[in-house]
Amino acid sequence: MDGNILSGGIEVLQTIKGKVIELNSNKEKKESLLAAESKLEKEIQSKEKALTDEIVSTTKKRKEEIESTFNSQIDNLRSRVKKIRGKKEKSKSAKVKERIALETADLREEKKQMVRETKSIFKQDKIPSFYNSRLFYALYLPKGIGDFFIILLTLLIILLGIPSLIYFVILPVEKLVYLLIIYVLSVILFGVPYMLIENNIKDKHIEAIRKVRLIRSNITANKKQQNKIKKKILKDKDESKYDLDKFNNELQELEEEINSITEKKQDALTLFENTTRFVIGEEIKLRYAEEIKALKDEYDNTYNEIRMLEENIKNLIMEISSNYEVYLGKEFMSIEKLDMLADVMSDNGLSTISEAIKLYTQNESK
Repeated sequence: MDGNILSGGIEVLQTIKGKVIELNSNKEKKESLLAAESKLEKEIQSKEKALTDEIVSTTKKRKEEIESTFNSQIDNLRSRVKKIRGKKEKSKSAKVKERIALETADLREEKKQMVRETKSIFKQDKIPSFYNSRLFYALYLPKGIGDFFIILLTLLIILLGIPSLIYFVILPVEKLVYLLIIYVLSVILFGVPYMLIENNIKDKHIEAIRKVRLIRSNITANKKQQNKIKKKILKDKDESKYDLDKFNNELQELEEEINSITEKKQDALTLFENTTRFVIGEEIKLRYAEEIKALKDEYDNTYNEIRMLEENIKNLIMEISSNYEVYLGKEFMSIEKLDMLADVMSDNGLSTISEAIKLYTQNESK
């Protein structure tokens, strides 16, 4: 074998060159196919992702459309329920007011009569009407905790509130003497009118004032009785007295209709989840199937071609390494070096590869 290769001529170099060219060509073709394989793989992944995304988005959209359709009907019914309840409450409120007015009519008339009576007594005794007030009776004929609270509040305003306002806010200078003067003036300004009213109104018309005081107590009791009746009516949960059957029947019908539509909505969603969404998915897959299949077929063909090239490359490398490289050396296993050896043989009239390598090596050493 050694003699066959190294003693061979230019035709042997051409044979080796052909093998190297074939190897390089296969390697280049493999790199091109690897790039195509990677591109096809990305295209397949992209298409499969687009398929998955469309299935997800379409099923989500269709489900939302189903829910929206039913929810729209339910919302319309609930809007009607709200409207009817408003009408019912308005009607009930009016009927409750009528009932309160009816059940307190005697008490209200009695109160009016007592108010007229107090005015009549004050008029007969020539007492100014503004003395017929809660403040007057609290200050001059107190009775009960409420009246004593009014007295305390009045004293706080006159003896603390007003003096403090004048002393701390109005006066430019704060002096203790000013505060004492303010307190004295407050006592005088309140005490003098109080005593004048005490002597000229209360003492002079004490019998009339006491009569009115008694009547005012009865008026207060009358108000409490009216409020008691009103509270009892407002707390009464029995609506049968107010003729609300028309509203109640309509509300019941609407609630039943809402429940029915809600059940139909759930049935539709269950059907969608169990059947429809799979049908939608299969329909979308069918649209993508041909394109994805074509890409996968092309990918498989490319993959198989790469495997064949790899086998050829492996065989060529082994052949070149075993049959040629082992004799010529790795440095001469390139197209450029093989062409150079052929030129050396041609230019120097050499007949063997061995002679060409020897002469090349000598030239290189020089």
